[in-house]
Amino acid sequence: MGRAPHRLGDTQNPNIAPFVIGGDHSTAWPVVSALSRARKDRWAIVQPDAHTDLLEHRLGVKYCFATWSFHANELFNRDGRLVQVGTRASGKDRAHWESTLGVRQFWAEECRRKPEESLDAVIAYLKSIGATSVYFSNDIDGTDEEFADATGTPEPWGLEPEWVLKLIRRLGAEIGLLGGDIMEVAPPLRQIPRGAHKTTTLAARYFYATMAATLGL
Repeated sequence: MGRAPHRLGDTQNPNIAPFVIGGDHSTAWPVVSALSRARKDRWAIVQPDAHTDLLEHRLGVKYCFATWSFHANELFNRDGRLVQVGTRASGKDRAHWESTLGVRQFWAEECRRKPEESLDAVIAYLKSIGATSVYFSNDIDGTDEEFADATGTPEPWGLEPEWVLKLIRRLGAEIGLLGGDIMEVAPPLRQIPRGAHKTTTLAARYFYATMAATLGL
């Protein structure tokens, strides 16, 4: 007699550390969806991003770059485990998103004005909600366009690279990273603008730092 077929969730290894290169930010959705089925700990998402990506649907599309965070937050039952940093391009203010969807946001202005205090605040918040690990979903446009303009929607007044790198290291050391990604890196393939090289180089630094912090290197 043959064995009963396994469901997808039965074969997933919760100890696998996913590292993903995007793509638009919807590429994060299948990753966090799989993590929600495989992991039993109280994991969270930290999302550097200029935008909230918190629409329920966009132009009739349920899962896309502008909606994935909404659906990831639903996986958490809106319990505060979606943490967004670097937010600044939004049709609604922070109070709207936090009060209606239960997310926690650290807007770019706050992070730029009080860099050390805001880093401490992110870590303190994650500890306060009992987060045991973090998936770091890093949209390159969370970083200021001065350092990363080869992306679909570069935005001014964003996060500085050293702040993001410090955040990655502290998440790994003080909470624990379970994996991460780098998203929305989009250098043109034909005529390369002056900013393309610096954007891709910075993305590589972020990606390496995320892997190193996750694996304890």
